[in-house]
Amino acid sequence: MYFLAIDTATNSGGVALARNAEVVGMLMTKTPLRYSERLIENIEVLLERFTLNISDIQCFAAASGPGSFTGLRIGMASVKAFCQSLGRPGIAVPTLEALAYRFRHTSPRVAPMVDARRQQIYGGLYECREGEVRVLRPDQASSPAEWLRGLPPEPCLFVGDGAQMYASAVAAARPSDRLIRSDNRILEQLCQLAYHRFTRGEVSEASELTVNYVRPSDAVPSR
Repeated sequence: MYFLAIDTATNSGGVALARNAEVVGMLMTKTPLRYSERLIENIEVLLERFTLNISDIQCFAAASGPGSFTGLRIGMASVKAFCQSLGRPGIAVPTLEALAYRFRHTSPRVAPMVDARRQQIYGGLYECREGEVRVLRPDQASSPAEWLRGLPPEPCLFVGDGAQMYASAVAAARPSDRLIRSDNRILEQLCQLAYHRFTRGEVSEASELTVNYVRPSDAVPSR
């Protein structure tokens, strides 16, 4: 059973192909501003590499946010189009959950921080237990200092490019906690989480797939 995962929400995105929970191929796009140009091309290259057609994919997954507003729309629109045209199920995986899942074996609590620009971060807090993660604090967009003040006192691991960018703020607020200097790569985790949810029947039709922007768009409507 093949899964195709798309991440255009982060600055470390691309497409990944998995056979069940095993990632067999991956193509990353180094320039996030070119996601719209490269996405379909990368999917075609990946499928050709494994002698597959798009109809061989049984389930499609996408990072559902938070993240780049334009990127989220590109990725989710593509997955919805594939699901609708092929009659396949889709799975929307929260970006920060996937990032926490990447470090699930490193700490019992993981706090992913992703740069949200405007001197803000997207932050979340997750508990990792028996190879699974669950939300301890809903994802939010705020200044690093405000978000750090709201965390419970229990120790946690900080990851993501936002943690690296604001490492001094993390060290000042949480001097006893660990910080791993890491990027926002989640393609492998998208595939793994999609597989586990598929086996539990936690899938959606194309019309049910949505994104979570967390904060309002930067775009100002014209008058």
